[in-house]
Amino acid sequence: AQPIACDSGAHIIVARASTERPGTGVIGIIANRVASQIPGSEIVAVDYPATLKEYPESETAGVIEMRRLAVEYASACPGGRIVLMGYSQGAHVSADVVCGNSEAGFPQSDPLPANVADRISAILLMGDPSHVASAPFNRGTSIKDGMFPRLNTTAGCAAVQDKMVSYCDTGDVFCDRGDDQGVHRRYIQVYGAEAVAFVVDKV
Repeated sequence: AQPIACDSGAHIIVARASTERPGTGVIGIIANRVASQIPGSEIVAVDYPATLKEYPESETAGVIEMRRLAVEYASACPGGRIVLMGYSQGAHVSADVVCGNSEAGFPQSDPLPANVADRISAILLMGDPSHVASAPFNRGTSIKDGMFPRLNTTAGCAAVQDKMVSYCDTGDVFCDRGDDQGVHRRYIQVYGAEAVAFVVDKV
């Protein structure tokens, strides 16, 4: 394996949405904007299936891989600043990495260990299917739980909730159990500038 090079800026780990081709997907737009404002940043795409058909298996593979990337970077770079971001299934992956997986029908996992969580500067979620209406880090108009609501939001996410933001609007099929496919695709258009500012401020 290649030795890990520590970035002077942000180390941005990105999980794409369901059915997007391999790479950073649409959330990469936000990653690129953040990187352009923080010199010395690097963007890494999580290599995972991102399929809808076998969703729990795909999402779990994403959690394992994103967690590995974060843990390895944190241990190699003690002063590192990690940003996690994901869209749709990628948001679900990102949230499970930091909070642990507690949703029904998915293998349970623990939150990130404290020494790794301390290296996470910001977490950005858009259209997260594990969205819970009462979470303190929510943004947007949704007041409903998502398709696979997280059961441990309070305990699991507590260590990172101040660095985390989750965008979900009313009508979103996945994070709000709504019936408007269009809502799920509009977060970058509607909240992009705000999301970039949030991440840059945290880093």
